[in-house]
Amino acid sequence: MKLKELAVQSGVSTTTLKHWIRVGILPGGRLRNRTTAVYEQRHVDRARLIVVLRDSYNASTAAIRSLTDVIDSDAATLEVMNACQAFALGISEGVASDPDHEVFRERTHELMRRRDWRGYPGAAEQGLALVLAQASAVGLDYDVEELMEYADALEPLVGRNIAALRPDGSRDEVARRMLLAVNARARQLVAVSSLAHAAASIRSAIDRGVAPADLAMPPAASGK
Repeated sequence: MKLKELAVQSGVSTTTLKHWIRVGILPGGRLRNRTTAVYEQRHVDRARLIVVLRDSYNASTAAIRSLTDVIDSDAATLEVMNACQAFALGISEGVASDPDHEVFRERTHELMRRRDWRGYPGAAEQGLALVLAQASAVGLDYDVEELMEYADALEPLVGRNIAALRPDGSRDEVARRMLLAVNARARQLVAVSSLAHAAASIRSAIDRGVAPADLAMPPAASGK
């Protein structure tokens, strides 16, 4: 396909595609003659991946190149998925050895031991220790028992989430689906948590008699 067709299939303008080729995050096409290059499905997959990294994660060119370098290497698929998790969770170099996070790493490891969860060392393990440290800094200090309660709720959903990733297609496509899923899952959990907190605040106001009993009720079910 020509560059114009690549733009149509990827949903990216030819100007942007040329820029990505110039900065080295999108491979150049195969030259058919001095003025024309042709592109393949791998270029479509890479462009669609870059769109997710740019739009869903606001990633810099350097960050995109760092991840695509792993995808283009001979790393195993699990290593590619770990790199995607590190990217999505914002795991920077040094997080795994930060002495200020030691107590949170031990809570993470205790959770993993109790549930027989594997993934050490890995981005997800490091990410949990990091967010536990960040939560503690604002007064939300979760212990292992509380983490177990979250795990009890989440673990039954994991199989369905993994199945939705569909491990078929190119490495770029697998990475794209994984990054989209991580972003969507995180936003869903935040939204449900926000709704629960809002409901608890309203219920507290009703119980204290400072708000009417029918405050903020959801609409009746359709057809009723």
